[in-house]
Amino acid sequence: MQNWTTLARQILSLAFFAISLIVGCSSPTSTYSEYEDTTATVYGPYRMIKLPIQKGVTILNPIQLALSPGGTLYGANQSGEIYTLIDSDGDGIEDEAKLFADLNEVGLRSPAGLEFRGDTVYVGTSSEIRIFLDRDQDNKSDTSWTFFDKIPVSEHPYEWSSALRFGPDGWLYFVLTTDSWNPGASPDPMGLRGSIVKVSPDGREFELVAMGIRSIHGMDFNTTGDLFFADNKGGGNPTEELNLLQVGKFYGHNPMKYEEKFTEAIPPIFSLEHELAPSGIEFNSLENKFGGTAGNLFVAYYGPSERWNRGGVARVTVQKTNDGYQFEELPVADIPKLSDLAFGSDGSLYLAQHGISDYWYNPIETKTGGFYKLIYDPTKEGKHPTKREIKKESFPEASLENGKQLFVFRACSACHGVDGESDLIGPNLKGAGKEFSQEELLEEINAPSNRIKASMIATRITMKDGKVLLGRIVYSDSSQISIMLVGNHIVQIQKSDIEKTEEELKSLMYENLLVGLSEKEVKDLLNYISSL
Repeated sequence: MQNWTTLARQILSLAFFAISLIVGCSSPTSTYSEYEDTTATVYGPYRMIKLPIQKGVTILNPIQLALSPGGTLYGANQSGEIYTLIDSDGDGIEDEAKLFADLNEVGLRSPAGLEFRGDTVYVGTSSEIRIFLDRDQDNKSDTSWTFFDKIPVSEHPYEWSSALRFGPDGWLYFVLTTDSWNPGASPDPMGLRGSIVKVSPDGREFELVAMGIRSIHGMDFNTTGDLFFADNKGGGNPTEELNLLQVGKFYGHNPMKYEEKFTEAIPPIFSLEHELAPSGIEFNSLENKFGGTAGNLFVAYYGPSERWNRGGVARVTVQKTNDGYQFEELPVADIPKLSDLAFGSDGSLYLAQHGISDYWYNPIETKTGGFYKLIYDPTKEGKHPTKREIKKESFPEASLENGKQLFVFRACSACHGVDGESDLIGPNLKGAGKEFSQEELLEEINAPSNRIKASMIATRITMKDGKVLLGRIVYSDSSQISIMLVGNHIVQIQKSDIEKTEEELKSLMYENLLVGLSEKEVKDLLNYISSL
């Protein structure tokens, strides 16, 4: 599959160059400066271009981006539109989005995965994987049918079928994100949730190839056929993970579901650190130099939830040795809220920016998000930094000791672990100093309900006998719920005994925790958290 894609890229790139010479048109780079986004921090010899897509489909929270074997870029809105990105005036910059298909017309939603097999488009959704085909070659799908429908349907907005990739064996691999922290988890009799699944070419057979998966939105095969996937931090994952598939193994999330089957978890082969929440990943081909990055793995980062305007792109050098793989992560660009990436037929890297949405990542009415094109420009060699400048903090020992005591006295330690492993009612704060500035940490403490990770949302459970429980769901299936109460005590409840469950969009963390502290004491507490 990758060889065909690489060949298509080379042919289209040569064809475009030849046509340019024949018609005598100006170099496309002459128009780049008009659309260049100089506010984005770029590392290395690249230029960041914001695609001026003003014609055709309204770009609304793009969530997917993929290159077809024929060299056409496809995108997908969170709202369900699937479209091709077109350079209508031949200047090298895509400026139009042509509708290919609309999931709303067939009663589907959440196009969280795009993959190609020839001219056939496979779309992963919240309830099935569906095939779309353009039989009359007018660049719009005229027929579609269900490819795989064994997905346990859920109304929860995070629980999609994502990260579609065809493997060397011809089977389609995809991810079903976990629902272990969702009190309304749908019946899942085949135990597919939280797994990587592969489906036979005819869609009739399927196999679970990895379990214990949390939230994967990017997978890719390298040239030797190894499958890499990026899983998000949280729920037993201490870091943003890069994993290598070992068929039939358990990867650590939701151990309560697998405790009778697995005694140990496969650790990540590398921890991703450029930003938070990795989304799309893709290997650059060995033939595409792109500033000396042939064969590198590129990673898009969404950034920390909706509250912070952060995100970016990194590349990971991947070297196979006799002892396994060696990795190094390097920055490419800082740009917020990226949901996916893909290399284009000309070798440039395209980025999908999700933009502003509501709390559950659903699109808002206002047009938001868009696409970027990262172009290699040899004239930029040495003009941009190649590494992030990380300010090294040095905190006075007395401040750290006082902050540590305040962390205990203000009951922070009752809800937050600091070892990267303890799963308490609040997030583990190991590494918080690398992920957030002190200004961001202070805002988190003062306004804890402004940003709550999905897996940390409080749930209020009313029992049929009138008893009310408030805490964080740590495990849920079709028959029972395990809820962690304040004090980190876990209670198991049968769903048949529950009158109703309600999500509380108010943090379990108390407000006004800093009231009564002096400025110095607040600074000491922040210094201690940052030092973690």
